[in-house]
Amino acid sequence: MSFERGNNYKIVYRKSNKGEFILFKSNLQQKREKILIKIGGRNIDQIFNQIAKVLKEKNLIEDENVSNNYITYKLNQDIGPIVGGFLILIRRSREPLEWIPYFGDLIQGEKYMGSKTVLYHLWFLGLDLSQDVNKKLNMKYELNPKVLDSISAGTKIIAKKLWKIMK
Repeated sequence: MSFERGNNYKIVYRKSNKGEFILFKSNLQQKREKILIKIGGRNIDQIFNQIAKVLKEKNLIEDENVSNNYITYKLNQDIGPIVGGFLILIRRSREPLEWIPYFGDLIQGEKYMGSKTVLYHLWFLGLDLSQDVNKKLNMKYELNPKVLDSISAGTKIIAKKLWKIMK
């Protein structure tokens, strides 16, 4: 796997002239920190605030930097890949706010059996497939957006069908 334990993960809310974004950052194999996932669009502030609220309640993040246009939280190492997997899941959703109420249950993995493990492996699947595709196409992305879009679409279908079974 591309990411090993010991990497730092951060979730960031950023306002700029180009809009508002959630950024997911990490350092790859002790290299400098990079943006791995960038999500923008409607209600992005609400999505970020809800994710941060759940992570704070469960004591899984710590404040790092707060200003008018920038909020950064450092994630506990164990939860970083799981949050990354969730961000891949909602990345290209038409209604990402619909997924937010599930976030707390998904990262705990109790109500939706195996969800924590699925999100963890979703993160590493995105990394590994991106690495293979990028080598073949000679691209410089850490996480290839087209790979993430494909994984996201497929996972949403699987998740919705499994949740119907578990209700």
